[in-house]
Amino acid sequence: MNYKLKKISKSQAGMSLLEIMVSLSILVVTFISLMQSFPLALAINKTSENATKASYLAQEKLEELNSLGYGNIAVGEIEAKHRLSGTPTDYLYYFQRQTAVNYVDGNLQNSVSDTGLKKISVTVYYTNALSKTEKIYSTVTLMSQW
Repeated sequence: MNYKLKKISKSQAGMSLLEIMVSLSILVVTFISLMQSFPLALAINKTSENATKASYLAQEKLEELNSLGYGNIAVGEIEAKHRLSGTPTDYLYYFQRQTAVNYVDGNLQNSVSDTGLKKISVTVYYTNALSKTEKIYSTVTLMSQW
C-alpha cells in the first residue's frame, strides 16, 4: 500500500475563521435590516386601510342621503363632527364624520334659495398610523331636484 500525501494548495484550503465571521456578520446585518422594515410596512398598510375605510364611510353617508330623495334632505349641517362609535374597541371609534348640505346655483356657488340643486359634502376624519396626525377624507356630490 502506497499512500501518497497530496499537498493542499492555498486555493484548495477550507474557509478560515475570519472569512466565516465576515460572512455571518453580513448575514446578521442584512437580517436585522429586513426585520426593521416589517413594522414600517405594517404601519403603511394600516394607513392605507384607514384611508379606504374613510372612503367607504363617506360613500355610505352619501348613499344614505341619496336614497332619501331631493325633497327629504334638509339643508344645513346634517351631522356635526362626531365619533362614529362610542366603544374604544370598535374600529369606528377612530373615525369621525361631518356632513353638510347646501343649495348651489348653476355655477356651483352656494345659494340661499332653492335652485333645484343641492351640494352634499361629507368629511371623514381619521388618524394616520405613521405620523399619528389627523387625516381628512372629503367627498362632495350634487343632487338635482329633477
